[in-house]
Amino acid sequence: MKSNRFRFVLGLLIGVALLFAVTRFINLASTLERFDDYPWSKLWIALVLSLGYYLLKALRWHYFLRVIDIRLPLRRSVLVYLAGQWFAFTPAGEFVRAYLMTGYGFSFSRGSAAVAVQVLFDFLSLALVGSFSVLRYRDMATMVLPFTAILMAGILAFAYSPLIGWERRFSFAAGAGRLLGAPWRSFYQYSLLLLGWRSLLIGLALGLPAVVVAAAVLEEISRGYQISVSLSQSAYIYSLSHLAGGLSMLPHGLGAIEGSAVALFHYAGIDTADAATAIVLFRLSTVGLGIVLGAGSLLLLRTPFAGPVPPRDSPE
Repeated sequence: MKSNRFRFVLGLLIGVALLFAVTRFINLASTLERFDDYPWSKLWIALVLSLGYYLLKALRWHYFLRVIDIRLPLRRSVLVYLAGQWFAFTPAGEFVRAYLMTGYGFSFSRGSAAVAVQVLFDFLSLALVGSFSVLRYRDMATMVLPFTAILMAGILAFAYSPLIGWERRFSFAAGAGRLLGAPWRSFYQYSLLLLGWRSLLIGLALGLPAVVVAAAVLEEISRGYQISVSLSQSAYIYSLSHLAGGLSMLPHGLGAIEGSAVALFHYAGIDTADAATAIVLFRLSTVGLGIVLGAGSLLLLRTPFAGPVPPRDSPE
């Protein structure tokens, strides 16, 4: 109860802070006036790029499932991943994908490992792209580079703890494992598989391009509003704002991403009304499209289009 109250109060304080931040940088009246200035005939480019972003992440999800021996047809695996986008704004919505996997006989802990590592790789991909970008835009280097180094070191220490005798230093393997029982131990073992060197390289090979594609969406929409921004600048703004959104723990970073992105545009000398309008349309083109894809995928999972239903896995 106290933990829930603490999270509620913390979320409320973050929300109030974001409200002040947004009102500081955004003139809402000007934002609405500029919304119709976009060349809507070119919106399809941003939507196609957004679709590519989700497909890259879905392919990474499919690969992670195969690593932990979950054999789903590619179409069904992609649809399960996209279906999770329908729940993007719900608490722990990412783990709906693990729940969907239980319908095929796979344990929730097994699916949860794939979900958790997927989220971890999202953070790592953002942090790496942000680190590369701050080599050119150095103002945030003292914040981003240490965060990336700590994140990478933590992942490697966790993944290779059995080899260097550190299992007992991780509550996942020791106290928490004994307390929570077999499901938690299963989650831990599958997570170790997913963080092996081969999975790490392939996960980044799909995760880093996904971040670049998303940055290209931001660049395309910004240019539609005559905002002069390069792909490297877009990658800088996208990666840092989405890191802030992820660390805020708000559903889909709502508010945190918009506020921090506008602040970064403002720092780059771009009019905040133009920047805010571009960010709103960018979010509609990515998150909005994801929700639409999620709704369609939930329906398609119940049709023959999803492919054959795999045989039920043996109990774990």
